[in-house]
Amino acid sequence: VSTQSTGGFVDESRPDELNLVPSKGVCENIFAQLKMLEDGFLQNPASWGYDGRKNLYSSTGTRIEEERVFRVGRTTYRVSVQGPVATTTLEAIMRAIRTVGQEIPQDSMNALNVLLMQGFRESEHYMQIKRDFYPTRQQGDNRLPGGLRLWSGISTTTAPTKDFGITIRVLKTHQVMYPGGPLMDFIRENLNRDQGGNRRPQAMPRRLTDEQIRYFNGILKSLKVTTSHLGYPRKYTLTGVHNKNANQEMIPEQNSSVAQYFLGQYGITLKFPELPLLKVGPRTKLPIELCTLLDQPYYTTLSAALQREVIRSACAAPDKKVQDIKNAARNSAEITEGFARRSYGFSISRDAIALTGRVIPVPNMSHARNGQQNRDGQNRGQEEGEVKNGAWRMGRVERPSGRAKNTNIRVISLVPQTMYTQELHSSFCKLLLQKAGQMNIGIGTPQIPLSFSLLANLGDKINQNENTYNFIIFDQDAQYGKIKMAESNSRKTQCIKLQTVRKVCGRSRPNDSRPDWNTAENILKKFNTKIGGVNFSIDIQGLPEKMFNQPTIIIGADVTHFTRGENKPSIAAVVASTDQFGGQYISRVKALYPEEGTRSVEFISGMDAVVKSLLQEFYKNTKAQPKRIIYYRDGVSEGQFENTVMEELCGIQDACTQLSPNYKPKISVVVCTKRHKQRFVVTGANQGGGGGRRGGGSSQYSNMAPGTVVDTGVVSPNYHNFYLCSQQAIQGTSVPCHYYILYDDNKLSPDMWQMLSFFLCHTYARCSRSVSYPAPIYYAHLACFSARSRMLAQYDWSTITTENVPDVEDIERHIRPENMNMFFI
Repeated sequence: VSTQSTGGFVDESRPDELNLVPSKGVCENIFAQLKMLEDGFLQNPASWGYDGRKNLYSSTGTRIEEERVFRVGRTTYRVSVQGPVATTTLEAIMRAIRTVGQEIPQDSMNALNVLLMQGFRESEHYMQIKRDFYPTRQQGDNRLPGGLRLWSGISTTTAPTKDFGITIRVLKTHQVMYPGGPLMDFIRENLNRDQGGNRRPQAMPRRLTDEQIRYFNGILKSLKVTTSHLGYPRKYTLTGVHNKNANQEMIPEQNSSVAQYFLGQYGITLKFPELPLLKVGPRTKLPIELCTLLDQPYYTTLSAALQREVIRSACAAPDKKVQDIKNAARNSAEITEGFARRSYGFSISRDAIALTGRVIPVPNMSHARNGQQNRDGQNRGQEEGEVKNGAWRMGRVERPSGRAKNTNIRVISLVPQTMYTQELHSSFCKLLLQKAGQMNIGIGTPQIPLSFSLLANLGDKINQNENTYNFIIFDQDAQYGKIKMAESNSRKTQCIKLQTVRKVCGRSRPNDSRPDWNTAENILKKFNTKIGGVNFSIDIQGLPEKMFNQPTIIIGADVTHFTRGENKPSIAAVVASTDQFGGQYISRVKALYPEEGTRSVEFISGMDAVVKSLLQEFYKNTKAQPKRIIYYRDGVSEGQFENTVMEELCGIQDACTQLSPNYKPKISVVVCTKRHKQRFVVTGANQGGGGGRRGGGSSQYSNMAPGTVVDTGVVSPNYHNFYLCSQQAIQGTSVPCHYYILYDDNKLSPDMWQMLSFFLCHTYARCSRSVSYPAPIYYAHLACFSARSRMLAQYDWSTITTENVPDVEDIERHIRPENMNMFFI
């Protein structure tokens, strides 16, 4: 049993702002002071749990209505505690699990999560970052480029399950961190790297160049540091790098420079007085050498290179993953039980759950079985269209209908002729044309013309030729958004990095000059899809006839968010199939600011107009109105199901009514997510089919084979839901997708939902292998990314504040290329 009490805060310097909740660090500091009071304010203080905001939990029902004053730093807070305001038990959760259709009491689950994490919060050996816990002072070979570190920690959450009651899901988690220590060391490590990110140990320079000052002004802003020259540690948040050093910056009141002030006031002789000062407020400046960087998470978007490094470091094959989880579970149980058993009398099992899954049949692929000979030696022994270990050999594609037989192509290079030479161009085009012939893709000219351009002139260069498809050769990721801004329906572009061209031509690997036919094939898959062709689709003979015996539109949606406080809107993308079997898709993208009074975008507003437009496009392409609408939605947690998904369902229904009051297709809504902590591995006696290069093949555990379904035991008791692993693990341990069927007018059976979702994972046009999400969800991801890149390229966000953010209509004019099929691919 736990009882819940609530607290209120008043900042004495701002008495008018009642119930102001300070930062989590301040709240935790006040809670620690509460527990140390010796006047019995909290009965049995060691048993209290705290959520870091306004809620306290206790194993006793003692009534409290008290108020106290606490000082944190230089601020005084008046804190009131009142309660209990609620009482909950584990039995309330178990009763809801056993009762079909009864909602799990969320307040009870929140209380349980708080109490299970309280032991970590009170430990001085762990740092809490969001909902995860990381051992402090981590050592070892965990260095990343840019002076960063990769920390490993423990992530835990409770989950009610259908057959096993309340379970705790435990994972080893990772977080990119700024390392604690002298700020000089962090700056030195950033300076001492070449362009490839390799360390070049050197001494700290006496001064920084203007370019280096601009660089550090960007990466040091908002970092937290401490100083000790005052005789006690004091925390500051950096606001930037000053343009003057300690010898140049004068203090008018002292009539001395900053360097002279520190010598006279504190007896400190600065060793690097010519380094720029750091700004920590409107007037305060600090020398770099007196600042100590605190351990703190790195929340900035990771670069592609840093993402690769993090994935490489965090990746673990099934054997290693299981051992990591067992270690995390053991540590978690020891720390949690120390608090929970003493105060609440319950213990935690350290054993993993064993259950039985099953593997559903794989489909055969259409548009990939045309008797073409395997000329390039790929996947010998496998027939075209035959799916084996989640992959199949590519055959001849279906050309776009209603278009010219061949498509005119040209190449525009943004890299200089010394890097993308005529000889490299000729080699690349020869290989591309050879592969296009094998795939039944028509390219207009045997000689693909080449021209060079600056990024600023790219739009004019593209506009010189109507109805021409443009391959854009570039080598900097930052150029992508600007390139896509020049694209239009009659002048499509496809970006290809210079290193990709070299890879196709066999020039990216030492001592290996063989052409990379797989990469050439992937380029042409994108090309064929963007001009309206179909690379492959599922053979519906494997699906129940009920599914596709009527016109069916498949819709996918996703929302991508920026870091809170960046003043940038969220980007929503909704994609929909425009043919009967999900080979071609069209998209609509929207910019969404949070509604007034909310901190984030909860659902896709204006869904009725979006879906109405997509339904009209489907009718224009197929001459039929959909009788079934299948809506796949990503990025929604269980706590948002009722508000988010139901709002969007109402939008879909309204769109149908707007087309015709009598138009009432059958609608089904599915949420799918991989943002969960559930992991599955296959035990030794049952291994087979799920390995992959570096992914499995261990003697004790292996990955699940593509098509493995788990729909019993650990699934949610509240919803029709299942886990499906549709992909072959290439490296590490595969993560299944969790599907929730929230609304189903079509009344499909569980087997039909599992088969449909699995088959849709085989229709992703970019690769001839099954992917981890259904294709419409992946396309929504890509449409979000493309729109996001266009928006970032269109505006100078460094000058935009909450007072001058661009309006939604202006943003959408630049990020939404109407009626450009598959522009995002």
